[in-house]
Amino acid sequence: MTALALVTANRFNVVESFIQMTLPTDEAVTAGQLVKINTTTGKFTKANGTTSGEARVWGIATKTVAAGMPVTAVRKGVATGYNIDALAYDAPVYLSDTDGMPDTAAGTVSVVIGRVIPATGVTLGTAYDKLLQIDL
Repeated sequence: MTALALVTANRFNVVESFIQMTLPTDEAVTAGQLVKINTTTGKFTKANGTTSGEARVWGIATKTVAAGMPVTAVRKGVATGYNIDALAYDAPVYLSDTDGMPDTAAGTVSVVIGRVIPATGVTLGTAYDKLLQIDL
């Protein structure tokens, strides 16, 4: 298992967003962390793959916020920011057992959060960029 970190701290860029939602948070959340909806408070809190209750990931937070502040999470879309250059195209990205983190391998509860896709926004003749297609 290799947790996927952001290339630049607190920098998660949404290229396309098809489904997203903005809610306040129960705890501090960092850009790029995976969040779920707390069934008691209705607020976002960090998700992890340790149990089925914790693995109810809703989306990926788009910015860093303190507890109680609103954050937008993307459920379906395309984003950049994670260090995924070593992964193959179409490789799955999973929810980690570490709170809020994506990973190259499944946590205790296996949840695929997306796949690596190619992007063609570079000069012709160079390798494609790699983006994360978020599909929750």
